[in-house]
Amino acid sequence: MTPMTYNAYATSAISEDIPKDRLLIMLYEGAIKFLHLAERGIQESRHDLKGHYISKVMAIITELTTALDMKQGGEISTNLESLYAYMINRLTHANVSCDVEAIREVERLITELKEGFVEASRSLRKAPAAPRPAESTRVCVAI
Repeated sequence: MTPMTYNAYATSAISEDIPKDRLLIMLYEGAIKFLHLAERGIQESRHDLKGHYISKVMAIITELTTALDMKQGGEISTNLESLYAYMINRLTHANVSCDVEAIREVERLITELKEGFVEASRSLRKAPAAPRPAESTRVCVAI
């Protein structure tokens, strides 16, 4: 992301109440985009780009991990935590070994998660709205 693009993203994340499900989907989409760029870095022997974009994906996954509510999420949160740790390990391997297949594996996993959350989000939007708490759910993630 260029500094201007990042600043626009960060500003919108701060100034708007972005629903948590939409923010999660945006993070998954960003990770997928960065994985494509990391793969291109490997294919073009641009190790600087590969490392840069793998680091961005790892930062997103780290943020997703720290955002897990282990009490409320129960088994789902535990499983996601394990899956995110696995992805970090695969990305570390991809970075060290220039392994395109490891990047593609992480991309498939993130795509599957994104599609699941998109469907869950649609289902929630169709359900009757529950009263919203008074507290703000503003989120800003620096990547």
